[in-house]
Amino acid sequence: MRKLLLAFLLATSAAAFADEPKIEIVRTSDTSVTFRERLPDRVFIDEAAHVFHHSGCPQVTKAMPKLAPAAATLRGYKAHCPALRKAEYATRTVTRKPRDPKVISVLYLGNSLVYYNEIPAMTREVGAREPRPLRVDAVTRSGVSLEQLWNDTEALRKLWVEHWDYVLIQGGGGGVGPTRNAALFNDYLGRFTAAVRKSGAQPLFYMVWRSESPAAHNAAALESAKRLNMPVVPVGLAWTDLTSRGRFKRLDWDGVHQDAFGAYLVACTVYSFIYNKPAHGAPYQFKHLAVKSEVYDDALREQNPTPEDARAIQDAAWKAVQKVKLSG
Repeated sequence: MRKLLLAFLLATSAAAFADEPKIEIVRTSDTSVTFRERLPDRVFIDEAAHVFHHSGCPQVTKAMPKLAPAAATLRGYKAHCPALRKAEYATRTVTRKPRDPKVISVLYLGNSLVYYNEIPAMTREVGAREPRPLRVDAVTRSGVSLEQLWNDTEALRKLWVEHWDYVLIQGGGGGVGPTRNAALFNDYLGRFTAAVRKSGAQPLFYMVWRSESPAAHNAAALESAKRLNMPVVPVGLAWTDLTSRGRFKRLDWDGVHQDAFGAYLVACTVYSFIYNKPAHGAPYQFKHLAVKSEVYDDALREQNPTPEDARAIQDAAWKAVQKVKLSG
């Protein structure tokens, strides 16, 4: 119960600064980036009065110890001056990592539809045999929307401190997407797309799947990408193709998240888009990637794709990529 309360308090703390982004880019060049970063929220403890103060309160003294607001609340201290609460920032300039022409650098931005079953690492291994192999990284958080990814994660910092060839922006999932809260989704999709282009990378729309009304979802996703002239990595189309034909009864693990086969479909679709060819001959067993004791990697440990499974997934990914490239 205490852990649940702490998680709730931390989420509430983050929500208090929802309109004050964690990272704000100030200046950029090919070699450096200057940004403002929101500092961790801290309060001053008045042990005698059993209250805590925010930094703007006139009752704050240098002798008062500091704590996170959630920790202060758990210890029973009461807020003295909540109206004075404000975000504090530090501005700094860092050197951008130089481009590496020997690899193709790929960054995923999203939620658990990226990190379940180690999709970034799987993508890297699928592309490892190429003359220019894939270097893959990710910024993810469970349940995050594009709005939350923009305002409350390190996504913008990660985008700018390194040079990327492609940035995959997750096209929906959870309560926000092309068919749910679409206006908010498209707003932040546009913000990310513009930032990625400004950074020198190519934004890619990572088209996810929906088991309910897949045709409507796929059409809306394609339309969202089209408005921004974004190329599409059409995982949702390949997913619908494979399941509707009965080749796989399902590609999810729990009704939402990809299983080992679904994760492989993502990796193969990304591969086919970037290299413009099917992923024939790519590895398809990834038990070694599973993080010990992590439930989100259960499918990697328990499922065993066959060569026939792998070929069907590779072909479906390539077919979907060809379809979206030919259409536009």
